[in-house]
Amino acid sequence: MHLYPNILIGLTGHYALRMGSYICNLTAFTFRAFRDWRLRHSLFNRKTYSPLISQIIFTGVDAMPVITILGLITGFIITFRLISLFDNLGGTKNMTAILIDLVGLELGPLIAAIILVSRSGSAIAVDIGNMKLHGEIESLKLLGININDLLTTPRMIGSSLSQLVLAVYFTIIALAGGIMISAILLSVNYFKYMGELIHRLTPLIIITFIFKNLLFGLLIGTAACYHGLQVQSSRTEIPQQTQRAIMNSLILIFLLDALIMVVAI
Repeated sequence: MHLYPNILIGLTGHYALRMGSYICNLTAFTFRAFRDWRLRHSLFNRKTYSPLISQIIFTGVDAMPVITILGLITGFIITFRLISLFDNLGGTKNMTAILIDLVGLELGPLIAAIILVSRSGSAIAVDIGNMKLHGEIESLKLLGININDLLTTPRMIGSSLSQLVLAVYFTIIALAGGIMISAILLSVNYFKYMGELIHRLTPLIIITFIFKNLLFGLLIGTAACYHGLQVQSSRTEIPQQTQRAIMNSLILIFLLDALIMVVAI
């Protein structure tokens, strides 16, 4: 009778310990990557920008069309529906605050992170996994090239900055698109919410938004690089490690989002 609860508790504890160990490994991996990169490069060195800009273009700029479509859809489904609901209830006093909290601080970062994981995180894991499988990583090491300089750190920083840019872009499209649809279908007076949204932005909201997105992007890039380097000698390891990178990134993103939400309350 008491067997199933014990099994459930045991499995939960085992998973928690494994996830804790995984988080520690990712943290150590991140510190080592940035330590090696900082010792060899300056932020004002032209050689530093080349791989970083390439990664930002791949992870951020190329994802803009998808983000635009999702932003417009979200604007219609969420923003427009909220405005029309508040309009029917006859109260719009706190609507802009709700839009900022729901779309700006929650949906924007999460949807941008999901796009980044599925599109760029998987590609980074596959790319590094193939390099590891074909011996290119070892060749770079034999040539005295630190892989953190060339591969991991630029991808991690690029993912972090791209996440921030994508989240900002998505949030603007979702909010502005929803307000425009509301103004066209309901009342032109709803254009006033454009200005009210800007006035609602406080330093705390802006800092929270930037911090959350930079952290999400760093986590995605780190997990992708980490799992790509876990590939050893078999081709079947590449899809396995890619799947683990995607799943672990998503789990940690939602856990981190919940933690930030609890701290911000």
